[in-house]
Amino acid sequence: MENVVMQSLGEYGTQLAMRPYGRKVQEALDSLLRRLPPGGVLVVNFDGVEMMDYSFADEAFGTLYSRMAAKEYADRYLVLAVRDDELSEALMENIEVALNRREVAALVLPQSMLVESYDAPPQGTAVADNPAGSSGSNGQDKPKWRVIGRLPEHLIETLSAVMEKQQVTVRDLVEALNLDSATACNNRIAKLYQLHLVRRKATIVPEGGRQYSYSAVV
Repeated sequence: MENVVMQSLGEYGTQLAMRPYGRKVQEALDSLLRRLPPGGVLVVNFDGVEMMDYSFADEAFGTLYSRMAAKEYADRYLVLAVRDDELSEALMENIEVALNRREVAALVLPQSMLVESYDAPPQGTAVADNPAGSSGSNGQDKPKWRVIGRLPEHLIETLSAVMEKQQVTVRDLVEALNLDSATACNNRIAKLYQLHLVRRKATIVPEGGRQYSYSAVV
């Protein structure tokens, strides 16, 4: 597992409103993303935040996810972590509207998954070498992830296959999804990679040439 940096949005205030302040927070998150090593993940949680309006959400998160889709932040990833409560869901609403309007999407994970996996590291510190998607020591199922924003059903289906298997090739996906066309599968996974929802790694095959494998972000 590559380096993960945890950042609480609550460090910027409890009431997050208006586009100018959203831009300041966006610049701070942008700096964190750019300082990540290749393959690094910035996980943002919402501890301490009580309110977030649409203008802030669009400027802080809509802008960042749009830049990702435009091929900025090469091999860096941004993930949102939320608690299972009504306030967290309310905070996600304006972010989801912003991402929908910009036709991009974000991966959202239960915060409990990350706390258990990384033993609650200090904010802004990097941790590594423990897959967040692993089952706990008691063998319980993995906590569920979801996507907010605009992602068609067939891409959610493809992302689900990657998340379940953790690492796949296009051939694996064709079989798992029972597809007739490798080209169609290539198009699906390429879109997910463009949106920074999956990782991609190239390997040299014995027959010559390269083969890409795709894996979960966390």
